[in-house]
Amino acid sequence: MIVLFRSCEANISPGSLGDSTNVKPRWNGKFKGEILRKCYKSIQAGLTRNDTIIIVNDKTSEETLEWMADNTEANFEVVNIQPLAEIIATHKYPDYHPVIANGCEDMMELLVVIAEEHPNEIIYVCEDDYLHQPHAISYIKSLYATEYKGFYIPQDYPDRYSIDRSRACELYIHDNVHLRTIPSATLTMATLGSTWARFKIDLLRAGVFADDSWTYKAFKLVEGVSPVPGHSTHLQENCITPCVNWEAVYNNITI
Repeated sequence: MIVLFRSCEANISPGSLGDSTNVKPRWNGKFKGEILRKCYKSIQAGLTRNDTIIIVNDKTSEETLEWMADNTEANFEVVNIQPLAEIIATHKYPDYHPVIANGCEDMMELLVVIAEEHPNEIIYVCEDDYLHQPHAISYIKSLYATEYKGFYIPQDYPDRYSIDRSRACELYIHDNVHLRTIPSATLTMATLGSTWARFKIDLLRAGVFADDSWTYKAFKLVEGVSPVPGHSTHLQENCITPCVNWEAVYNNITI
């Protein structure tokens, strides 16, 4: 498995672009510095020396990068990308809403290169504020040990129960876990390198405009599934995966 862990330690408040000095809690009174480290630690249970974790670095301190290297068994790499605040400052369409929210051109280009070089490898793109249950990464590996080649989204966004008005989905069972199909997702997801590469042009376009709408097309062609209850959650208000005691998961992680 190859994990692309996008890290922005400077994103210190909800909606921040990494250039804010206004420190605010992101979830349950928790602040970004601690959240980043606990989310990073939460994926380590399933990683081994056969895996690689690449820190996609957008304003992460050297101290934190050293801490990350010391707290993983996986092969550790750091790739620096252009900070989001700089992207917006030079973007041709800086006022286009998704660009303001989450541009990621460098990361998408990196993802495409890695996907083309490793077509049979699981590649998991993970933002730095997604908390995982201890079995989350191991389950991803078990799913792709089958013939599954679609996308896997470990979080179960609560808005899926309101914006997906048709409520239409298929429900599967794999390894004692319910999996349901979903129509779209944000960019914390896994699939094989060959599947990522299939959507190369969509990914590069999404990197410029920070637009997740490509997933509607992709999930119709190769399917996207999410576990119910979810195995991870976005630690931001109104984004919490339901039916899991995430406070307990968070508190059980030492940093």
